[in-house]
Amino acid sequence: MSKNIEAKKVVVSEIEEKIEKAQSIVIVEYKTLTVEAITALRAKCRAAGVDYCVLKNTLFKRAMENKGIKLDDKVLEGPNAFVFSNNDPVAAPRLIKEFIAAAEKDKKKSPLTIKAGVMDGAVQSVDEVKALADILPREQLIAKIMGCLNSQATALAFVIKAIAEKQSEAAAE
Repeated sequence: MSKNIEAKKVVVSEIEEKIEKAQSIVIVEYKTLTVEAITALRAKCRAAGVDYCVLKNTLFKRAMENKGIKLDDKVLEGPNAFVFSNNDPVAAPRLIKEFIAAAEKDKKKSPLTIKAGVMDGAVQSVDEVKALADILPREQLIAKIMGCLNSQATALAFVIKAIAEKQSEAAAE
């Protein structure tokens, strides 16, 4: 075999490893992305434990097919970047949505467009990726759950205290 085919096989296997490790993947189309913007985006991605990669569409498609995931050919048309979220499944969608919102806030057209997502081996639509981005961060969800549990325990403690006080008042009479 030629060296080129061997090199592509190595790249496909590396992409397969990224897919396997990722809890979610966001596929975005990038247009008119400035060097400053891409540098800022990559810095935010690193800070959030997210991997932003520009890969060849054909090699990404081959790696996805090897993993048993079928992507529509229209999703992989044009210049695409792939955002892999390794630790938190909502980190990549949230980060991309925030980046797009910041660009639109400045009255600019966003250089990124969400095309699709992949989570748990299933392809997600743009709306599903945006809905995933709206989920609160893990720490906030845990805090809300703990608050609910704590409020129930507190209410139970007040009820038990009231019963004990009533019984002690009844015994004192």
